Amino acid sequence: MSYSGKDPKVKRLKKQAAKRKIREEEFCRVCQDGGELLCCDFCPSVYHKTCLNPPLRAIPKGKWICPRCSPLPGKAEKILIWRWSPEGSSISKGSKRSKVREFFVKWHDMSHWHCKWIPEWKLVLHHSLMVAHFQRNYDMEQPPQLDHQGVKPEWLIAQRVIQHRKEPDGRTVYLVKWRELTYSECTWEKENEGIPSLEQAIDFYQNLRSSQKDRSKGKPSTDVKKKYEDQPEFLQGTGTKLHPFQLEGVNWLRYSWGQGIPTILADEMGLGKTIQTVTFLYSLFKEGHCRGPFLISVPLSTLVNWERELELWAPDFYCITYVGSKASRAVIRRNELCFEEVNTQKMPAKHTQFKFNVLLTSYELISIDATFLGSINWAALVVDEAHRLRSDRSKFFRILSSYSTSYKLLLTGTPLQNNLEELFHLMNFLSRDKFNDLQSFQAEFADVSKEEQVKRLHEILGPHMLRRLKTDVLKSMPSKSEFIVRVELSAMQKKFYQFILTRNLKALNAKSGGRICSLLNIMMDLRKCCNHPYLFPSAVEEAVISTSGLYEVNSLTEASGKLVLLSKMLKQLKAQGHRVLIFSQMTKMLDILEDFLEGEQYQYERIDGRIRGALRQEAIDRFNDPESQQYVFLLSTRAGGLGINLATADTVIIFDSDWNPHNDIQAFSRAHRIGQANKVMIYRFVSHNSVEERMMQVAKHKMMLTHLVVRPGVGGKPASLTKQELDDIVRFGTEDLFKENDKKEAIHYDDEAVANLLDRTNRGIEEKESWSNEYLLSFKVASYATVEGIKEEGDGNQQDTKNKSPAYWDNLLGQHQQQQQDNVERSLGKGKRIRKMINYYK
Repeated sequence: MSYSGKDPKVKRLKKQAAKRKIREEEFCRVCQDGGELLCCDFCPSVYHKTCLNPPLRAIPKGKWICPRCSPLPGKAEKILIWRWSPEGSSISKGSKRSKVREFFVKWHDMSHWHCKWIPEWKLVLHHSLMVAHFQRNYDMEQPPQLDHQGVKPEWLIAQRVIQHRKEPDGRTVYLVKWRELTYSECTWEKENEGIPSLEQAIDFYQNLRSSQKDRSKGKPSTDVKKKYEDQPEFLQGTGTKLHPFQLEGVNWLRYSWGQGIPTILADEMGLGKTIQTVTFLYSLFKEGHCRGPFLISVPLSTLVNWERELELWAPDFYCITYVGSKASRAVIRRNELCFEEVNTQKMPAKHTQFKFNVLLTSYELISIDATFLGSINWAALVVDEAHRLRSDRSKFFRILSSYSTSYKLLLTGTPLQNNLEELFHLMNFLSRDKFNDLQSFQAEFADVSKEEQVKRLHEILGPHMLRRLKTDVLKSMPSKSEFIVRVELSAMQKKFYQFILTRNLKALNAKSGGRICSLLNIMMDLRKCCNHPYLFPSAVEEAVISTSGLYEVNSLTEASGKLVLLSKMLKQLKAQGHRVLIFSQMTKMLDILEDFLEGEQYQYERIDGRIRGALRQEAIDRFNDPESQQYVFLLSTRAGGLGINLATADTVIIFDSDWNPHNDIQAFSRAHRIGQANKVMIYRFVSHNSVEERMMQVAKHKMMLTHLVVRPGVGGKPASLTKQELDDIVRFGTEDLFKENDKKEAIHYDDEAVANLLDRTNRGIEEKESWSNEYLLSFKVASYATVEGIKEEGDGNQQDTKNKSPAYWDNLLGQHQQQQQDNVERSLGKGKRIRKMINYYK
């Protein structure tokens, strides 16, 4: 083949040189000027050497790739933040485009240490949809002012190395779990990456592997029957110290473990059941009795608190938090349980050597991943808030009972909430051989008011249950005083209360449609009315809205008698330097309280069932900070009862009481607990002449069984509420509520009355020995008739619906009772046929 006398190799070299040749007939892609230009080997783009960033001093040898064609460091996972390029243009310092955006990008399968700033134009070339999505959701004119470029410092700390492997080139890479990130975000890192915390994590991992091989089944260093007289040696250096009663609890748990007796640690809320449990398990580990594995099942909302206590009190424990997505849990099962990868659906039956000591998980995952978790032989099982096991019909009870466990420990501050059947199921879960016949148990203790039956019950429970109250073990702890504060309904509340009783749906529902009040549960609607009328659609429709879009604070306050009093109390409490917790069962009421606090310009935090995990703990930490400006903490009653320490607050307001008084006890125990330095004042708002007053009487019965069985005292046999009792609650106070009362009889709070109510040094405050006595014997009711200039204190049980006129009640609720009868007949196929309304406009 002829090449006209030219060597093919020379021709090819000349052609390549021509592509790099500085040409004058084209224009620079950056400045659009001509001159001496450099051509990209992968695209037709040409550039001046000085227009590049950084500028080139000489023409590169070999192939040259322009900035547009240069590959990204990896596959972009997400954009964290954006900024204006500090040099004006990401391609050229001298570019005419003075403002160019840059995106800080997190790469797929790479840690946050590898995030980089990428020019907008370059990221658009490779990930246009990601950029478009980011631009739709963020302000692209003003860059966000975020610390650490949108990366939390904790995300850059190697929590631990969980696996390693050899690369083809002989190098070793390590799979790293990062702090506060899920296991699905673990990344493979090289040893010499220059990450400060990685070297320490690798050393710990290698030492753990070597110690695993050297484990021997030596004799324990101590006898579990021997009591600790002083602080255990293994706690030295941790900066922690047990209270004497907590040390006693640890000794009792160790003895029970040695005797094989399953137990219930039933200390009152706030006495450190978590700390006692962690110390107990840690003592077995440090003294060679048992290295695990220990399974701890807790509510999802308390996981962060358990993690902190384990890290503080048991620093040598290898603890795994088994939560997260399906992908995260798969990473844990494959890499964290053993040093070898586990790729089977169950743990191998003969496997006895585990990498971890403690597996911390939630109730839900006990059921979801029962196939794998249930295949492990657990040395001990701990269930926090164990009243979840009060029914053997629950899925959680049935599945957890099938787990193989050598020892069981239940933690609950309320071991008995309603009846002896619940107690039996707890004991049945602990010891099925000993407690296996519910009918016989109920027959044996059919009348627990008899002294001999009480003694017999205590003999049975004694070996299995330890119960201490704050008043028994913390003599130096500041006391608490509780007041039931009776509050008048506002005129608007009285109007809506009557609408509910007379089933006036037209007056309750919004004229514009929207959500509808159906009055299926009159009791609940009456309780909503006692809180605030804005909980009903028609009231919201007429509410005054401020320019900020929130409810106008004056109208909002005047619409509820409770808010009128709360406003006066908060002003004085703020001036005195107190911090306040406000509890309500209704999250919509918390929304209204947020508008109220915004209008009053108080800084606050909030926790309810929708706020989980780290966000919950961050809110608690902000509130507990001594320098914090947060004055009020809003909590839903049940979400506020689990794993929350708010001892920096010394005033608790129960905005509306729970049907179950144990939930209210848990609520105010968030403040009255270890670490509290001030006397705790608890104010329970109760609307006068309403269902709330009669509810307080009924709630007393809920406490009687606990008071009788868990610790000796007076009491009686509780009974479930009958339909007649529920009717009595609804009827309570209605005649007095709607008659034209003399204004002198109304409860009114002026500044002096509120000051007396808040007085913590008042000699008239009667200090109680225990919560049970407060609840069962004599609620103190603060009632100030300041219109007459008289301060009164009395019992909230003065009203009785039996004295009301039957004719009055029949007239008021006749329609409601007839409607109930019609509903029953209709469900049986009887009664008048209801024609379906037809909408002819569709």
